Amino acid sequence: MFSKALLKICITTTVLLGASFSFAANAYTLTEKVATKHFALYEVILGKGEVYDSSLKNIIANDVARKGKYQATAAIFSNGSKGMSGTIAEPMLGVITTENYSQSASSNITFDDNAKHATYAGIYLTFKQFSTMADNKNLSQLISELVSFPLVISQVPLEMVSKNYRGELFYTTDSRALIFDFAPIDSVYYTKDQMAKVKKNCKVNILAIADRTVNRLPFFISAHGAVNDILCE
Repeated sequence: MFSKALLKICITTTVLLGASFSFAANAYTLTEKVATKHFALYEVILGKGEVYDSSLKNIIANDVARKGKYQATAAIFSNGSKGMSGTIAEPMLGVITTENYSQSASSNITFDDNAKHATYAGIYLTFKQFSTMADNKNLSQLISELVSFPLVISQVPLEMVSKNYRGELFYTTDSRALIFDFAPIDSVYYTKDQMAKVKKNCKVNILAIADRTVNRLPFFISAHGAVNDILCE
């Protein structure tokens, strides 16, 4: 049985969209990797000699918040990195998430400095948030956008762990409005044998990439990806 993994510690702050920063001294590149009307995933690669300190974090956060998305992720990489063109094990400095679903004058900003590999490069959601969104008539249309992105989904409860006739592993769970079928094919932190021995009623934190979806209630999402944490009592 696996020990309970430590949850990632995030620091939340608020950055005004209208805040004034000088970008002249900063050499980082911000590249849009995936974007829809309401969401975006950006790759940030630091310039030569740039230090990922609190000042630079706030400058990048403001840069992302200015895009005006409901939610956006910036995956931060050091100078010379392959960034998101590398593998899920590509070293990363952290992740910045901006949220502004109300489209107000300010965005909620979260810094995750414990996201040390590209396996955390995606739109951050808890499974509860994901299923609540599917169940909310006013927000459910956003599901069709979200499945275009790598999704870093935490606290996914496992109702069934199974294999198909080819011996391929699947984790399956559902809520009132969402059926989620996930193939764990890789991990920076666990072997295939460890992933296969997970029991139902455990929870997992994952990087998920959707393969097939049915965009009507209940939403059906078939995905593959990587296991970041296995959380068992």
